[in-house]
Amino acid sequence: MKIAVWNCRGLGNRSTVRGLLGFQKSEGADILFLSETKLDERRMQRFRWMLGLANMLVHDCDGQGGGIAMLWWRGVDVSLRTMSKYHIDMDIKGTNGGSWRFTGLYGEPHHDHKYKTWITMRNLISYPAVPWLMAGDFNEILFAHEKEGGRPKSQREMDAFRVALEECELQDLGFEGDMYTWRNNCHEVDGYIRERLDRGVANKEWQMMFPNARVINGDPRHSDHRPEIITTEGRGERRSGGGGQKLFHFEVAWLEEEMCPEVVKTAWEEAMGRGETGVHAALKVVAGGLGHWSRNILGDLEKRMKFLKKQLELCWRGAINPESVAREGVLRFKLERVEEQID
Repeated sequence: MKIAVWNCRGLGNRSTVRGLLGFQKSEGADILFLSETKLDERRMQRFRWMLGLANMLVHDCDGQGGGIAMLWWRGVDVSLRTMSKYHIDMDIKGTNGGSWRFTGLYGEPHHDHKYKTWITMRNLISYPAVPWLMAGDFNEILFAHEKEGGRPKSQREMDAFRVALEECELQDLGFEGDMYTWRNNCHEVDGYIRERLDRGVANKEWQMMFPNARVINGDPRHSDHRPEIITTEGRGERRSGGGGQKLFHFEVAWLEEEMCPEVVKTAWEEAMGRGETGVHAALKVVAGGLGHWSRNILGDLEKRMKFLKKQLELCWRGAINPESVAREGVLRFKLERVEEQID
């Protein structure tokens, strides 16, 4: 099973929606927990179908901020425990009959109210203990080295987080990828800050149930947070899926391209010119034309996008200095322009 948690920083603009849809398409999360959606349940309904996730729980946003949502596949057996503005807590029944607990958490962002996050966590403690995974944006770090830039973090605040985890008997699961899951993307080196605010934690019972579990810090796309991707399978294991010949798949996004109707028309006329009077044979020619157009025209933009993302990732993982900050700004600008052309 694959669980993804992400502070998406609002789903009210096209670029963020594009990033979310692209993320789910590439990762195929079975369960997706989103924080800071800045939407209510009514406006979240369309994302349930766009993401292909049939089930959803939502806690509405508070004015212009907050908002959390949990979405999952139809085949995932889930029952809700509790829900608040800070969390959604549920039980998950596995295919082998075993069950475990998952809590998506969104930590209080305001300094003076962070204690509410730790109270929320303590209120979730239950006995006897069951396998328990908690993940999300805690809006706090555990150690000083998990922050770079800005004012040093207060030891008292880090200790408050650590004590809450200890009382819940939850341990950090570590990560693969870049340590810093959030950055403010400041254009000036003196104001640039990056921190590890997002993580997955679990009790020993859950870690024994899933000894090969991995936590991956993913591509931030259009948020200033990286998504956390938690997979219960080991690196060598694969989720169900078949191989074989790749079938033609029409991309809905092609309909938004001005050239798409012309490509279809040209391919159809070519099929007629060949004497392909059967619909099936003619459609094969159209499919071939669309595939060629996608690979050789749109494909160039896709390659440019992948290259820019790779360069941006290298920049993010490097040292903070005037050159890297300036380069990040240029790369982000170029990436946005390419993504707009793809849209």
